[in-house]
Order: sequence, then structure tokens, then C-alpha cells
Amino acid sequence: MSSNTLNYPLLAIPAYYVFSLAPHMYAGSLLASNGYKINNANPKASLSPSAVKGKVPDAVFQKYQRAENAQSNNIEQFPIFAVAILASIVAERTTATGLGREVVSGDATGLSTFVGLWFVVRTLYTVAYVQISDHATSFIRSSLWAIGSGLAVWQVYKAALLLG
Repeated sequence: MSSNTLNYPLLAIPAYYVFSLAPHMYAGSLLASNGYKINNANPKASLSPSAVKGKVPDAVFQKYQRAENAQSNNIEQFPIFAVAILASIVAERTTATGLGREVVSGDATGLSTFVGLWFVVRTLYTVAYVQISDHATSFIRSSLWAIGSGLAVWQVYKAALLLG
């Protein structure tokens, strides 16, 4: 990339952080639409399961918990996503030239593809986490988690290969 363009994969790191907050915002709106008042003076306490339980219908409470858990898991996945991007950028930049000649060019680690796939898989995972309420189909969510985690580990591995 030339110096006058944006590094979109690097910008995907803060974009994923914002994306990670979506289930939490959904959980709050779900509670509010069912008459629950969140106390902004002490929001974590007023959003704790013990504060919410019994104040909304049980199905709403369960969905609220799944949304909060999806948000928590998105944040838990943030470090491996950021490491995969940063390792790939370092690998691509470090190995881009050797002795004044181009060694690798373009998207040598497939970083752009990784970023796109990550967001697709994490979106599907988040929707599955919030919407799936039965044990039998919960394995869809678990499979999506494994795919996303595997993508990140594979991306770090490709960067390590390029760096030698």
C-alpha cells in the first residue's frame, strides 16, 4: 500500500471492537422494549442477571443473557483477531522487499480475505448465539466459534511462515 492510502485491515481492529458491542446494545434495547428501566448511574449493576431476572418475561431474560454472552465472547475473541491482523501486516511489510527488490507483493498472507471471512463468521456466530435457544441446534454456534478461531490461528500461522 502506498503511504497516501488507508490500511483497511488495520482499521478492521477498531471496527471489530465497535461490532463487538452490538449484542450488548441489542440486549439493552430488548430489555427496554419489555419495560425494564436501565439505571445509567449504575448500568452494570442494573444489567446484571440478578437485577433483571423476574422483571421481564423468562424468554426475554434468556435472550438478553445470550446477547450479553455473545458480546462477552466477541470481546474475548478480540485479542486473537488483532494479533492475526498485526502479525500479517508485519509479515507482509517486513518481507515486501529484500536487497532493494520486491520479494512478495500484494496480499501475501490473504489478510483481506481473512478480515472479510472473520466478519461474516462472527456475524453468523452472534446471530446464532442470540437466536438459538435449544441445546440440539446450539452446536451451530459452537461450530461457527471454532471456524472463526481457526481462521485467526491460521492467519497467524501464515504470517509466521512468511516471516520464517
